[in-house]
Amino acid sequence: MKKLFIMTIVIACCTIEKQKFQLNDNTYEMWQKFIIPTSEELAWTKIPWRSTFYDGLVDADKFQKPVLFWAMNGHPLGCT
Repeated sequence: MKKLFIMTIVIACCTIEKQKFQLNDNTYEMWQKFIIPTSEELAWTKIPWRSTFYDGLVDADKFQKPVLFWAMNGHPLGCT
């Protein structure tokens, strides 16, 4: 029953015709407001990030805070 419900929603969403994207004099201001990040979306920029793991460890020990170590394989912009 659950699978049938999910399939019905997927099929319904795929068949709905969406309005084409249009950038013109009438929609320019709306799209400009839409793409500007909100203060909530920019909250991560207020975090005092450390550029080296060592600096992060020193500060974490000093303030008794956890450390987030983010490691990834490849180019940071996905240009691999």
